[in-house]
Amino acid sequence: MSSAKVTNAISAFVHEEKLAFIKDLKVFLEEKMDNADDITDIIDEFTSTLIITKTKISKNTSSVGNTPKRTRKPTFYNHWLGERLRSFGGEQKLLPEEERVPKSNRMKIIANEWSNFKNNPDEYDDAKTKWEESSSGDEPVKKPKKKKKKDNEVKSKKKLSIHDDSGSGSDSEIEE
Repeated sequence: MSSAKVTNAISAFVHEEKLAFIKDLKVFLEEKMDNADDITDIIDEFTSTLIITKTKISKNTSSVGNTPKRTRKPTFYNHWLGERLRSFGGEQKLLPEEERVPKSNRMKIIANEWSNFKNNPDEYDDAKTKWEESSSGDEPVKKPKKKKKKDNEVKSKKKLSIHDDSGSGSDSEIEE
């Protein structure tokens, strides 16, 4: 906020100096010229168009929006949970409809599995060290991009021969 006040004070000072310079120019022209009334009227008209420009500085002057968002490396829990949800979903597909766990209840079951897994220090430490070795690296983590499904695929045109009752053949293009 103070920088806006300083900038406005400087621009007001510069404006006053310009007006004083123009006034001195008018006095000089009146002394040197016999008939300077037309010129001084034009200069007065010009000085009336000069305006002090005030600057407004926004409160958010940081370049936060310009910097790319940093992605955080996933934790072992994130890795384990993602793998377990995938495998649990695969297991559920093999079961009959009546025995399947609804998707809304899957996290409750997997949360219990996580607490049991974490309470077993040997298995947990082994899995975590394997994960740390496989994911070690100072590279920034890139999220895999999902492929968008196209509703309307590119349709190929095939030439088909259509025969009418008169026996003459005609070729036309038909889209599949």
